[in-house]
This record gives sequence, structure tokens and C-alpha cells, in this order.
Amino acid sequence: MGWLLQYALASAAFGYLVMRVYDAIIGSIPDRVATVVRASLFVGVWTAVTTALGMRAFTKGVRALRRRTKGGG
Repeated sequence: MGWLLQYALASAAFGYLVMRVYDAIIGSIPDRVATVVRASLFVGVWTAVTTALGMRAFTKGVRALRRRTKGGG
């Protein structure tokens, strides 16, 4: 379960950085629209990063399992 917390924190940090860039580039749109866009962008980035990290760890685990079952490690 620790891996999930680690990935969630990494995703949140990356999402925060994306939000800071977004605020610096596009700060002139109306507040209501900006709120919806910011929330959607943050959730999208968080989901994408968590999924990518989780799939990388899953693939690494599958490869290790394959090596063990083949007798190579």
C-alpha cells in the first residue's frame, strides 16, 4: 500500500507544477471557467501520472516473475 501513497504524492506534486505553469500562461480567463479547467487539468494529470507509474511498476514485477519462472533468476 506504500507504493500507492508514493505514486499519489508524486502525482500531486507533478499536478501542482502543471497548475503553476497553467496559472502563469493562462491567467486571463474568467474565474468560473478557470476553476473548472484547473480542476479538470489537475485530476487528469494526477490520474495520468499515477497510472503511468503504476503500470511501470506492474510491468517490472511481471518481468521479474517471468525471469523466476524461466529459471533465470
